[in-house]
Amino acid sequence: MRTERQDIRVYRNATYNEGWQLSDVDDAPIDLTGCSLELKVRAVAGQGAAVSAAVFDIYDPANGIFTMRIDGSSFDSEPGQTEVVRLAYDLRLTYPDGTKVIPAAGQILLTPGATY
Repeated sequence: MRTERQDIRVYRNATYNEGWQLSDVDDAPIDLTGCSLELKVRAVAGQGAAVSAAVFDIYDPANGIFTMRIDGSSFDSEPGQTEVVRLAYDLRLTYPDGTKVIPAAGQILLTPGATY
């Protein structure tokens, strides 16, 4: 499995809540039955404490479909309230046998909200 680059835009005053589907290199869905997903956001890729994490609902595991939720308010302590702040994440998939892979990674584009 190769790691895909996928940036995610999170607004400080909203929740990122999107459906995703994982597929292999031939575009066949990855069966997530018995698997777990984890996503942590850090200021710098692979370094320091996590500043936020995602919550998952794997609602169609056989077809690799899940929703991911990241609460924008969990970034309230991050500096740069009026600018786009770039953070790093990776999505870790753990298979029932313990094998861990990273199917997606990229930047969290933490963006000021316009409605407050």
